[in-house]
Parts: sequence; C-alpha cells; structure tokens
Amino acid sequence: MTVFWAICLAIIVVVGIGVLCGGAPFVPTRKKWINDALDLAKIKPDDVIVDLGSGNGEVLKMAIKCGAKRAVGYEVNPFLVWWSRVRLRKFDDKIEVKNSDFFRTNLPSDTTIIYLFQVDKVLRKIPDFLMQQKSKLQTKKLRVIVFGFQIPDKKPIREQNGMKIYEF
Repeated sequence: MTVFWAICLAIIVVVGIGVLCGGAPFVPTRKKWINDALDLAKIKPDDVIVDLGSGNGEVLKMAIKCGAKRAVGYEVNPFLVWWSRVRLRKFDDKIEVKNSDFFRTNLPSDTTIIYLFQVDKVLRKIPDFLMQQKSKLQTKKLRVIVFGFQIPDKKPIREQNGMKIYEF
C-alpha cells in the first residue's frame, strides 16, 4: 500500500510542477497516436522536429526512429526535462531537450515540423508566435501537427485519427 501512495504522490508532483511553472499538465500520448502524427507529417531525412511541450520526450524519440535528422523539445517542467534527458541520452547527438517556455525563445533555424499537444488557450497564441518565428526559419513551408485540438481560424491541410497538420 505504501508503494501505491508513493506513486500517487509522484504523479501529483510531476503534474503540479508543470502547472506551477506555467505549463499545461503532463498527459502522455499513446505511441499509436504519435505514430499517426508522424505518419501524417511524412518525415524526410532532412526534417528537424520541434515538440512544444515535450513532456517525457517520447515524440522526440519516435521522430528520430522515423528518420528525422534531429529533434528538439521545449518543456517548462524541470522534472520532465530531467526525465527526458535520462531516457534519451543514447540519442544525445540527435535529440535536445530544453527547459524553457517556448513562447520566450527562438526555434532552431532549421525547424521544418512542429508537434503540439496543447490546450486551446495556448493554441490561440500559436499563429502569432509562428509568424514571428517564420522569418528566422530556413524553411519555406513549416508543417505543424496538432493533436486533439485545432488552431483557431486556420484550416488544416490534412487530418487523420484526431491529428491535424497545418502549413505556415
């Protein structure tokens, strides 16, 4: 019974830290859904994927396994950043996890795909954020995958199993 309460406390701490740091609560995404999202993006060997709110880093890991050149995650929860870095250390040269609020940083200039599993209040800010970032990026067409929600006032170019992909 003590193990049960320790696990419950750990979950509360992980979720609580993220919310206190200004982010959304951590909700892990099923691997099948991540596969669907990455399939929708049609990853190429020169793609650099950025996960805005990278949680435990699973999207980053699966993006590399799907053939992406590099993956970068932004996460405000320091515990999840630490956990991601521990889990993904064998991909050290291809995956980077930053403890940062993505709205307060510049995306890597070689970003080609962005993955988002965010709530509506965050998604409302995304178009302006991406327009600011777009001028600093090398790509002409930035693909943005959104899971479970949609970017307001923007029409996706494709949809599949709850995933939407947009171009900016």
